[in-house]
Amino acid sequence: VVTAFTGLLGRGGSPLAAIRIGEGNHEAAERYLGNSFVMLILSSVIIMALTLLFLKPLLMLFGASESTLPYADDYITTYILGTVFVQLTVGMNYYITTQGFARTAMVTTLLGGVLNIVLDPLFIFAFGMGVRGAALATVISQFASFVWVLVFLFGKRTKLKIRRKNLKLSFSVLREIMALGSAPFFMSLSEGVLNICFNNQVRNFGGDVAVGAMTILFSIFQFLLLPVEGVAQGSQPI
Repeated sequence: VVTAFTGLLGRGGSPLAAIRIGEGNHEAAERYLGNSFVMLILSSVIIMALTLLFLKPLLMLFGASESTLPYADDYITTYILGTVFVQLTVGMNYYITTQGFARTAMVTTLLGGVLNIVLDPLFIFAFGMGVRGAALATVISQFASFVWVLVFLFGKRTKLKIRRKNLKLSFSVLREIMALGSAPFFMSLSEGVLNICFNNQVRNFGGDVAVGAMTILFSIFQFLLLPVEGVAQGSQPI
């Protein structure tokens, strides 16, 4: 569900920015970048607030039981604090790809992924933090990718820059972004709804072990989907 908003604002705005770059209108392209940047921050704050406010009912809705709720609580209360890092990393990374810096965008993903793999066993086992350690490892990894993205977008290599004048929201710009981003938004959102349906059914018929098995299967599914996602995202700016 968090990722759905990066699709709405990142995938929605970056192709429009690519079109404006092709027209030689960098000022218009930077308006899409600035509006997406602000909306990603706002949506992150709203998601974080709503999650913390309705934490237990949300976790139960997504398939937690009374026995697994403490673990889910430990994970999500730490993970959700890094929402803004996830949103800005993924959402802004589309704007890096759309400028033609595919290798830089790939490093964004690799940096977070590799760091997470290294930190997970360290926090979970070496520091004995358990599930909360796994969440903390994810947040730190996302923060590292977030810093990488911002350093690039405020650096010299980027064609599009985040400028203060473009941080003022424009209804017409947002309307274009959301119109184009609505398809990936609802596709990702529907995955979240499917997770709710699957988890609740398997919990009712197979208990917590079945929910755990479904989680593993969804992870494998995502891994198999990555090459398709890579080709789709890589060809989108063209």
